[in-house]
Amino acid sequence: MTMKKKKIGFNDIYQDSAGNADDWFSPDAILQTWNTPVKFTGEDTEKAIKGFRPAQLGAIFAIKSHWTVSNDPATVVMPTGTGKTETMIATIISERCRKVLIIVPSKLLREQTVNKCVSLGVLREIGAIPSDILGPSVCLLKKTPSSVDELEAILVDSNILVATVSLLKNFSDKYIDLLVNQCSTIIIDEAHHIAADTWSELKSHFIKAKCLQFTATPFRNDGRKIDGKIIYNFPLAKAQEQNYFQPISFFPIYEFDEDKSDLMVARKAVEILEEDIKNNFPHIVLVRAKSKERARILYEHVYQRNYSKYNPVLIISGIGERNKREYLYKIKSLESRILVCVDMFGEGIDIPNLKIAAIHDKYKSLPITLQFVGRFARTQRGLGDAKVVANIANEEVGEALSELYAQDSDWNELLRIMSSKAIGREISLQELSQGFKGSGVDGIRINQIVPKVSMIAFKTNSKKWKWQNWTKVFDEDKCHYYVNEEKKILVIIEMSEGKVEWTRYKDITNINWQLHILYWNDQKEMFFINSTEKVIANSLAEAVFDNFKRVTGEEVFKCLHGINRLMFATVGLNSAIDGPIRYKMFAGIDISQGLSEAQKENSIKSNLFGVGYNGKGKVSIGCSHRGTIWAKWVETIDYWIDWCNEIAEKILNPDIEIKSKIMCKIPQLEWAT
Repeated sequence: MTMKKKKIGFNDIYQDSAGNADDWFSPDAILQTWNTPVKFTGEDTEKAIKGFRPAQLGAIFAIKSHWTVSNDPATVVMPTGTGKTETMIATIISERCRKVLIIVPSKLLREQTVNKCVSLGVLREIGAIPSDILGPSVCLLKKTPSSVDELEAILVDSNILVATVSLLKNFSDKYIDLLVNQCSTIIIDEAHHIAADTWSELKSHFIKAKCLQFTATPFRNDGRKIDGKIIYNFPLAKAQEQNYFQPISFFPIYEFDEDKSDLMVARKAVEILEEDIKNNFPHIVLVRAKSKERARILYEHVYQRNYSKYNPVLIISGIGERNKREYLYKIKSLESRILVCVDMFGEGIDIPNLKIAAIHDKYKSLPITLQFVGRFARTQRGLGDAKVVANIANEEVGEALSELYAQDSDWNELLRIMSSKAIGREISLQELSQGFKGSGVDGIRINQIVPKVSMIAFKTNSKKWKWQNWTKVFDEDKCHYYVNEEKKILVIIEMSEGKVEWTRYKDITNINWQLHILYWNDQKEMFFINSTEKVIANSLAEAVFDNFKRVTGEEVFKCLHGINRLMFATVGLNSAIDGPIRYKMFAGIDISQGLSEAQKENSIKSNLFGVGYNGKGKVSIGCSHRGTIWAKWVETIDYWIDWCNEIAEKILNPDIEIKSKIMCKIPQLEWAT
């Protein structure tokens, strides 16, 4: 592709020079040609018909549908390799977006995006963009303009501006205001890479603009939620079915000696590389390290020392743009066959030949693992299947990824299941959030509230709930509330003031925010209260329901049913005999094995907390004879509701034999009543 360039200050504006090498078109003239309809023909590989992939058509029409009714921020989830950039371009042209700002996380991705926008990617090749449609005038915004006038000149000459979030963070308010006034549409690519606080600050300026977020995984790297309704989700399973992903082969190494582990992983990865080279595959090994220091050690002491004939290169932050470009050229030209890096996404490394992953340090989150594997597994003519090498001894990954690094794991199946489950939860939470109304707290949405997984359970045969009566318990002037009447969920956020212990001066107080949640499952005739102030539970129950009974005593301990290999970390015992010692608490690794007969004798079980397995994975569970049931984590409200429903199933099950279940763990103890 040949491009013509106009320089304004330190920034460049590009147009496609094909057939118009000498003419420079104004953005308005280009926009006029976009009146010609884009041809939305679907791809049919069996009939050799070129066109849009199903994922692209689905996303484009979902965006168009969303924009007919709303300008609210929207998120499009498309697995890596399904054609996000062409989807953006087709949307921009078919919707005749006057001026668009595309925000990307890295400099290399910025350049790749500019090149695709100017050339229109494969849209001309597949016949989607007719020849009389001109490609956009695209600015590669790489430096802060020297003045407002210079930025205005750039905007006057551009249909699309592409910038990194780090550059925009340095823009003055005047620059941002100018972008806000000129740009009708904002697109964020790889949205999960942008920190929540950074994006919230930027987004607050672009309230009137249409905002699209594209991502392969709708979870941020910082663990926060991606803002914007998920209007389209193309499942990873569909991408696999439609052959956008090639099969993934996992080669586990089982080496407990950490000094040998890196050498074993490297040896296996290079062995695979040599076999692929014999089969005429132009594959490259990507070596993944957790830090720059680790990457240097692997580069110098493992790969450069033992496999120098494959010309390993090290690409990490701080090596300079010139060196990075030189090393990437060596990789792309196959002069080098081994690439050592820390963050292939942050560094903007997107090379189809990367088909062998030597994972010396595992990613510990599902979103990054999904994106990482997505880059490796993309289908491209002339390339073989993806291979992953990792040491599965000395396991350091969390529960969410432990199955991936098992001896006989099938990555193709597991990644499909994990992706579907994780994204499904995000969509479910968004759907739940949409049903809430109320005063709320500015800036806090329901899907941002993450209570401790804890509750007090109640039984009721009431046919109605009087949720409005919460004002009889709380001071309405100091509270905000959310209510979902269909799902029967009430959330109250209460501001409370308390005394400061170190002074008698009354005008200084501690201000705390308390959270109270009530959920009523009318089908099971139970409701549950989660509160940061447990003493309020009965009062709230009395206000909302005409009759109820708190679940206490033996019934509470039914929550332990179905948890195997249960080890108690804490056990609280009440004395059955009046005396100076009324209560004893024991803590350790497995209390049931450590209690002596004397300690068990004349004791009544009061509260328990332990860890075990429920068939889905590792879980924690705690319960008190007074009625509180809890787990040791915080989660979203929809998770808490599902958890309450699971506990309710146990409490209401008359077939669960509590006593025998627990007596085998702590013999000779009677239930507290």
